[in-house]
Amino acid sequence: MAAKELSLRGKAARERIERIKNSRPPAGVRVTPASDELRKVLRHPRGARFPNEGSAEWPNDRFTKRRLAEGAVKLEQAEKKTSRGRHAESAA
Repeated sequence: MAAKELSLRGKAARERIERIKNSRPPAGVRVTPASDELRKVLRHPRGARFPNEGSAEWPNDRFTKRRLAEGAVKLEQAEKKTSRGRHAESAA
């Protein structure tokens, strides 16, 4: 009987961990408005507004994806970082 109780506890713990993973907010993306007029009026429903200059980080959710599809916002191009790991140092 004790083994059965332990397996039920483990199952409950695994289910709880899965619920926590699924309830996390989606990862954010950096977006810039398509025009200055949109910068003034457009905001994410969770309250994220655009600063006077530059981009804002919005969650990568359905709202953001719709704004990207309609062209109201654009993804900010992330700068590619050059990594200077062991391979780069050994080649030099």
